[in-house]
This record gives sequence, structure tokens and C-alpha cells, in this order.
Amino acid sequence: MAISKPALERHVDKLREPFAEFAHAQATAGVALLIALIVSLFLANSSAADAFQHLQHYTLGLIFGDVSLTTSLLHFVNDGLIMVFFFLIGLEFKRELLAGELRDASRIRLLLAAAFGGMVAPALLYLAINHVLPDGYLHGWGIPMATDTAIAIAILTILGSRVPQSLIAFLVGLAIIDDIGAISVIAIFYTESLAAQPLLTGLGIFSLLILANAAGLRHPVAYAVGGILLWAAIVQSGIHASLAGVIIAATVPARPRVHPAEVKADVRQAAEELSADTEPEEVLAKEEEHGRIVQVEQIAQEGTIPLRRWEHGLELPVALVILPLFVFLNAGITLSANTFRELLDDPVALGVFIGLVVGKPIGILLEVLSVEKMGWSRRPDSMTNRRLLGMGMLAGIGFTMSTFIDN
Repeated sequence: MAISKPALERHVDKLREPFAEFAHAQATAGVALLIALIVSLFLANSSAADAFQHLQHYTLGLIFGDVSLTTSLLHFVNDGLIMVFFFLIGLEFKRELLAGELRDASRIRLLLAAAFGGMVAPALLYLAINHVLPDGYLHGWGIPMATDTAIAIAILTILGSRVPQSLIAFLVGLAIIDDIGAISVIAIFYTESLAAQPLLTGLGIFSLLILANAAGLRHPVAYAVGGILLWAAIVQSGIHASLAGVIIAATVPARPRVHPAEVKADVRQAAEELSADTEPEEVLAKEEEHGRIVQVEQIAQEGTIPLRRWEHGLELPVALVILPLFVFLNAGITLSANTFRELLDDPVALGVFIGLVVGKPIGILLEVLSVEKMGWSRRPDSMTNRRLLGMGMLAGIGFTMSTFIDN
């Protein structure tokens, strides 16, 4: 029997549903990033530029007696809050690896080849443009490597039914591998020195989280506390904090604690104990009846998967708060009438631009053609060369990760 809602609640739901659908739409994250980018550029090039810089370096902190922990808003976002974004990437990668596009060996070969071409070709083009300059300029080769998933998918979503679903799935898988690759580049090539003791401490915490998963621990607080400690250890070791998010995600349980058949039987048994004669207003007074309802909820929770649950819970905060805030604080560059000329005169900026716009689509297309030629994989029929090249151009939107590496 369906549960009827009061008339007022039904009207509120009708008003709320369009906003909820918009908030959960894939395009919304891209729209939020674009708005953050535009506002950041506007403030950086207006009379409010000094106030904007002051906001970036605004001091945040906690004080406990004589002990104080302080940092700027910019560093808090870039070294702390952005870890949640990388944690979400890690969750998405683990899910795709265990139950998604990356589970099929042929498909993962195609995605790995496309991602490899899409990362290596931009880096090679950057090095080709900057090879005659001092080593400091060569250090920027990692900037044009990654794909900005949110903006790329937003553009595909705007195109609607003209874009095959297989192309969107391929782009998402490609972007996830791209970002994992970019994170690895940060950890390996952009880490100046390593401290052994914090690294060993982080390894110990990681091992404990793995054991907790194997032992059936599913409470998010345990993984949150362990994750914060692991993040602190990795930061102290000299490795960039971005890697902590992906490492923590690898420890998150991907199986329910209880078999679905047991959940079904237990829910049915608990539901049968509920009184059908109890009126809604009487539940407050009947503690035992309310306890049975809570029991049904707890049993159902045992049948859910933490990886799925936490991924779903983080999607909106990351898409609508964390990433836009990161872009807002980092994208405020000063523009002028000579900006394009300065871009052509600056070999670093030119290398990044050519790497993303030219290297990305060409690298992806050539690698996909290569693995097909060798018979290692086969793409869907709907993924023509023209569409693949267009998708490669979208993959060249590497703003978020490029800004992250640049900083």
C-alpha cells in the first residue's frame, strides 16, 4: 500500500523536484565551474582585485591555549579541501574497476591506450616547444595532461541525444584514468623530497584501514579519522596531499556487510512485527514500535555498499562547493589587451595551450587506432573517428587538474 503524503508536502515536492534534478544533473557541475571561473576572472581584473587577493590569503585557524594551527584560505582549499575531490575520483575509479567500464579487459585496454596517448602527446608537445629553454621551463610538462571531467561532460550533456551514451561513458572512464595518471605525476615528479618516518606512518595507517575493511568495519567515522591521519602523514612525508584521497578511497568497502537474501529476510521479519493498527501520531508514544521501525532502517543500511553510498553523498558537495571554490580561488589571472600576444610569446603558456588543444585529441585518436590495428580492442560502432576526435578536443579541457599541478 502506497503511503500518501499531505497535500502541502506534495506541493513542496513539486516545487523541489526541478531544483533537485538540476542539482544532480551532470551538466550542473560544469555550469558551477564556469560561473566560478567567470567571477574569479572578473574580480581579478576589476577594482576589487586587491580585495580578491586579500580573500585568497585570508587566515583561517584553530587556537587551543598556546597552540595554534593557521593557514590561508588558498592553502586550506588547495592542500586540504581538494583532497575530498581526489577521494571521490578514487571511489569512482574503484567502482569502475570492480563493476563498471573498466571491468571488461577489452574496454580497459582501449581506455588505457586512449588515456596514455592523451597524456603523453600533450607532454611531448610541451617539451618540444620548451626544450631549448632552461630546465625550470621543462618542469611544466605535466600541466597539459589531465581532463576536466565536469566541464567536458557538461558540454556533451548540452548536446543531448546527438551524443551516443557510449561516448559519454568512454569520456568519463578516460577522464578518471587521466586524473589518476595526473595524480601519479604529481606524487612522483612534483615531490621535491621524501621524509621516511611520516611515510612509514602513513603506510601503517593505510594497512590498518585495509585490515578494518577486511574485518567488516563499515562506519564512515573510522575511515574519516583514518583518512585525516593518513593525509597528515602523507603531507609531512613530502608527497602531495592529492595522493592521500585516492589511497583512502582504495580502502573503502565495496561489498555489503550482509547478503541481500539475509537483508530481505530480516526486513520482512522486522516489518511483520510492526503493528498495522498504530496511527502515525501514536508512534511517538510507543517507543517499542518506533524501535522496530529504526531496526528496519538499520537492517536495510547493512545491505548497502559504503563505496556507493559515500560516492553518492559526496557528488553534490564536490561538484557545487569544493571544485567551484578551488577554481574561484585559483583562476583569477590578470588579463589585458595583449594577453593573446603574451600567450604566444610565453613558451610555457604556448606549450600548455598546444598540448591541450592539439596534443590531446591527436594522441587519443592515434592510440585508439593503434590498439585496433593490433587487434587488442574494438571500440563501439557509434564511436566514429570524427566523434572520437571531437571527444578528444573536449578531453583537452584540463582546467582543474592543470591549475592544480601549476599551483
